[in-house]
Amino acid sequence: MQRNRWRLAASRRIIGLAAVVAVAIVAACSESSLPTASTPARALSPFEASLAKTSDNASTIPNSFIAQGLLREKPLAAPVTVTKVIHQGGGNIDVPGTDFQLQIPRGAFDGPNMKFTVTALAGSAVAYDFEPHGSVFNVPLKFVQKLGHTNLKGTKPAPGFVAHLDGAYFPDASMVDPTTGLAVVTEFLPADVSVTWAGDQLTFPIHHFSGYLISTGRR
Repeated sequence: MQRNRWRLAASRRIIGLAAVVAVAIVAACSESSLPTASTPARALSPFEASLAKTSDNASTIPNSFIAQGLLREKPLAAPVTVTKVIHQGGGNIDVPGTDFQLQIPRGAFDGPNMKFTVTALAGSAVAYDFEPHGSVFNVPLKFVQKLGHTNLKGTKPAPGFVAHLDGAYFPDASMVDPTTGLAVVTEFLPADVSVTWAGDQLTFPIHHFSGYLISTGRR
């Protein structure tokens, strides 16, 4: 009889211990199922942040594209502006420190002369604003950019961009990121690269004003 009581007590202790273990397991599982703090979002790189902003800008302009602009090896610390009166016979405008020249052929505009203003935008983007805004020309002007101090050689398109070398028209300078060169553009123009005694240069025609850059890729 004594032995049976001992066995009964031992069985009860084992059952109690098992119950405690079961409760602990359930509690542990419940805690593991509780929501944990979410992993902080990865910070965007400067290029990704620029692309997001440029994409937002493009969404506000119908029939627009995102272009990757050619970059200068050394950014311009400030805009460089040149204003010059060109006579009907034509002439050139050079923008110092930028390797850029605007060529105006004979008969490009009506009247005896016309005042032109060319501004190289500050920053790394090889981009220019031309005035008078809205001008349309009888004969296309020529955009001429020497390429020796740019990142053209060895440049690879960013993910999602198709490599293509063009001139590109932007409706407003605010559409150009001065650091990454990403820009909202509404027109592409065929560009030619030629070798001269002064090095490689790129040219394309300008039929109207106001802003142009060199595009190395688009999406």
